[in-house]
Amino acid sequence: MKEDIPLLGRLVVRAFQRYWRLVRGLSLSVEGCVVDEAGCVLMVREENGGNWELPRGNVRENENLESALRRVLREAAGIEVNGQPQLSFFHAAGANGQTGSYLVRNWRPITGWEGEPRRFFPEKALPGDTAGEQAERIRRLLQDRTISQV
Repeated sequence: MKEDIPLLGRLVVRAFQRYWRLVRGLSLSVEGCVVDEAGCVLMVREENGGNWELPRGNVRENENLESALRRVLREAAGIEVNGQPQLSFFHAAGANGQTGSYLVRNWRPITGWEGEPRRFFPEKALPGDTAGEQAERIRRLLQDRTISQV
């Protein structure tokens, strides 16, 4: 009878793992580090005067990462990506999320986007409310390495 307890424990663990995968799922998002000619980074302010962040958003069903990035930058920042954006790396976003971080150097504005809530900041002078992990991601993105080099 004692030998059955470890087996039963493993079966319970496997059952719970499968259950959590079905119930909780995984969210996928993208963020874009848009850089201008002077090497400054585009950041957008969260709604209601929140923190400054890189433009980001969720990947929708039947949408690939690049399409999601183009949509997010168009909607959140009023810019259009020209050419191929560079996927630099993935990072964890909360307990059940993954975010693909892109470097975008080739772009053009499609709306009047100057001023709040969108602004370019030099890498060394990011807003004071920028989270430490986001500042580190920006630094890594600006190193211009591809995902295979990270």
